[in-house]
Amino acid sequence: MLEIANDMVFRSRYPAKILTPDAFHSVSFSVDDATAYYLFYESCSQLNLTEPQKVELVLNAIVAANFIKPQMPKSWYFVQQPMLFTPSFGEVVEAQVQDTGQLVNLFVVEAGISASVCLITEPNVMMAGKHFNMADVVKVMNDRLASKHQRINITAGTHEDDDESVINLFYQVC
Repeated sequence: MLEIANDMVFRSRYPAKILTPDAFHSVSFSVDDATAYYLFYESCSQLNLTEPQKVELVLNAIVAANFIKPQMPKSWYFVQQPMLFTPSFGEVVEAQVQDTGQLVNLFVVEAGISASVCLITEPNVMMAGKHFNMADVVKVMNDRLASKHQRINITAGTHEDDDESVINLFYQVC
C-alpha cells in the first residue's frame, strides 16, 4: 500500500511474493515519488489509455520502482532488435512479441545497462501462451527493446536509400 494522503491509500495489484519486505510497512508518498509520478504521467500521454488507466499504471509503476524484488529477464517473449538500445527511467519503449509479431508498449521503471524492468501498458497481451495484463512486470534484455520515437527501417528501398538510412542512423547514434 502506498499512502498518498491522510485518507487516500493505493493498493498495488502485485502479489506479496514479488514485493520486497519494505512494501509491507507504512510508506508515505515522498518527494521522489511525486517527481516519478509526474515523469511517468507525462510519458503516459502518448499511450491510448483512459485517464483512470493512466493513473493506475503510473501508481503501479511507482510501486514497482520502489518495491519489486529483483527478477530474471524474460527476453524469450520478444524479438531481438537490430540495434542495442538503452532506455531511460520512465520511458515508453516498444518490443515485438516473438510468437505473434505484435508490437507491445512497455513502461521502463528500472533502466539497467543490459536489462530493464518494465510494465506492460496494454490491457491484454498473449505471449508464448501466457496471458499478461496492464501493469504486469517483466524484465527484458535491452537488445529486445526499441525506442518508440525513433523506429528506423533500413531493410526497405533501394541501395541509395539504404546508404542514406545508414548515414542517418550514425548521426542519431553519435
